[in-house]
Amino acid sequence: MDYSPMRFTAAAGSLVVLLTVSSTVSVSAAETDIFGIKLGAQLTLPVCELSSPAPAARRSNIGLGARAFNKLTTPPPEPLKAMPPSTGLCVAPGTTNMAVGNTEFGPGEYGYLVFATAEAPAWVAPIGMGIGAGAGDAFSLEGAGGLVLLRNGRVIALRFNTTGFEAEPRVMELLTRKFGSPGSQRAVTWNNDLGGSRDSISAQWRKPDFFADYSSVVQTQAMRAQGLSGGIGFLNIGNELGQQVLQPAASKEAEF
Repeated sequence: MDYSPMRFTAAAGSLVVLLTVSSTVSVSAAETDIFGIKLGAQLTLPVCELSSPAPAARRSNIGLGARAFNKLTTPPPEPLKAMPPSTGLCVAPGTTNMAVGNTEFGPGEYGYLVFATAEAPAWVAPIGMGIGAGAGDAFSLEGAGGLVLLRNGRVIALRFNTTGFEAEPRVMELLTRKFGSPGSQRAVTWNNDLGGSRDSISAQWRKPDFFADYSSVVQTQAMRAQGLSGGIGFLNIGNELGQQVLQPAASKEAEF
């Protein structure tokens, strides 16, 4: 699959954070921009600044034993960290190959979204908790709140982890206000080791060249032992091409 390099250009003015507006503000269901990012368009976000970690305190290397001890006990160098912007969002371009759905994205074909600290939505969970991103990237994902996928330099999909059951009412409120009622919705029942059960939500929106898939809980290992709270959910939003890309890879199991 042929991809063009990601092109980042500075956005004019501050971003409008459309999924975190006050409940008194009406948002048109026809809009296809998320946090000011328009599906199918060039990504116009500032690139995040990367900060170097503070240098480690100097240790005494006097004597062979001290040098050997310091070598064994010195922690590995900390990676660079994407710094949050003063307002809105910035993007940290991916630096390795990462498989998402049925497609592998290379350097410059995806990026991590970093929110301004004071504007980070409470329903967004850290990106590294569930998507498995960043294992080979050259910087820390601390503070990253989303993943943007591109093809030929244009946005095809956005991915967010959510804070499970806790986020469910807020995320459904925001999605319904922006995109209308879901085209399909069902309850998913989770059981824990204590004999309890709780329903989460799986909802889908479909419009011409647009999709949104929300599962309020998809990871429940800790919940099975500790109760039915928390968890991690996911939210995928994109255009038709993004929906095709995010489909799970087909099984290659041999038939007999």
